[in-house]
Amino acid sequence: MFRFKRVAAVGLSIAMVLTGGMVAFANEGEEAEVVPISAPIEEQEFEYIRFDGVVEEIDETKDSYRILVKKDTEEGLDALYAYIHEDMLLLSEKSMDEATREDIEVGMEVSVIYHKSTVMALSYPPLLGPDVVVLHDGADHATYVEYFDEDLLSADGSLVLNISDETIIVDHEGNALTKDDIYERDLVVFHSIVMTSYPGQTTPHKIIVMPEREAEVPEAAIVLTEEVITTDEGVRMIPLRMVAEALGFEVTWNGEEKSVEVLRGPNWSTLTIGRNVYNFARMLIKLEAAPVIVDGSTYVPLSFAEEVLKANVEVTENGTVIISE
Repeated sequence: MFRFKRVAAVGLSIAMVLTGGMVAFANEGEEAEVVPISAPIEEQEFEYIRFDGVVEEIDETKDSYRILVKKDTEEGLDALYAYIHEDMLLLSEKSMDEATREDIEVGMEVSVIYHKSTVMALSYPPLLGPDVVVLHDGADHATYVEYFDEDLLSADGSLVLNISDETIIVDHEGNALTKDDIYERDLVVFHSIVMTSYPGQTTPHKIIVMPEREAEVPEAAIVLTEEVITTDEGVRMIPLRMVAEALGFEVTWNGEEKSVEVLRGPNWSTLTIGRNVYNFARMLIKLEAAPVIVDGSTYVPLSFAEEVLKANVEVTENGTVIISE
């Protein structure tokens, strides 16, 4: 299952210098060919977000493996957790091939690359499942990840690919492909020289064609990771106010009765701390556990989201809970 999830936009990395003239760089002894681009320059939105930073820590458990990546910045996102999972591409920039978890080291420079609408967990640093993580392990070339259209122009309009006979093209499992397979696809591009036309142009050393995207998580999804607690009986419990208010419900706490009222239009429910009885649609229903208070917040069983709030619930392989309407 190759499932991608989305969120906000950050930045883009291309080795390009924009000047008024048409200047091209080539290897010593080679003459660079400049291919004129006559298309009008339009402001376009890139599909993939790139977070460049340094691995600060590696957190490995029986069920998950994630890295904390930080960068020195005073504006925008300065840290995130990247969940290293089996459906993403973990790549060595030097070898232009697959890397392993054992290749990741604290202090290593990496790029965490994810689709613009990847859902981040509601925590700091945020946790996400990237599409690609590139290890900067001493390569003399660069890596670029983006969607390329029928003209092999990147989604943000900044880069055009010129494919040569030496360009290696494979799928995400390493199977050989041809030039015909790279149009209108998400690509990982390993390249060196970018000619300073606009759009910039490069002849890639290697291209990895990424798997086609599955259905996306709804934009209104709520993603919970560390906010989910598990009882001794193995019941997943979620923070009621955070989830209900995100779904548009009004939540009212009654301190005297230690009860909570949840209301959105005709949908109404009440519950009492410590009682496994939930009032919903003029009925009393029982779930896997009674509501509890943890650190001042009311927690209810995950099934409350489905049975009472009538939301869609998905639990990913790494235990992340996604709730949407």
